[in-house]
Amino acid sequence: MRNTKFILKDTASMVSGALSTFSSLKNEIDNIIKSKFEKLINSQGIVSREDFEALIDRHEKLNAEFNLYKAETQKKTLKIKSKK
Repeated sequence: MRNTKFILKDTASMVSGALSTFSSLKNEIDNIIKSKFEKLINSQGIVSREDFEALIDRHEKLNAEFNLYKAETQKKTLKIKSKK
C-alpha cells in the first residue's frame, strides 16, 4: 500500500514536471516564431497597424493645418486685391 502511494506520488510529480517543461517549451517556440515573423515583416518594409494608424492621424492633422493656412492666405490675398 505504501509502495503504491509512493509510486503514484512519484508518477504524478514526473507528469507535472513534464507538463511544465512542455509548457515552457511551447512558449519558447512561440517566441522564436514571433521573432522570425517580425524580422521577415521588417525586412519587407511592411509597417505595423499601429504605425499606420499613427501616420494617418499625423497626416490628417497636417492636412487640417494646411487647409487652415491656405484659407488664411486666400483671405489676405483677397484683402490686398480689394484695397487696390
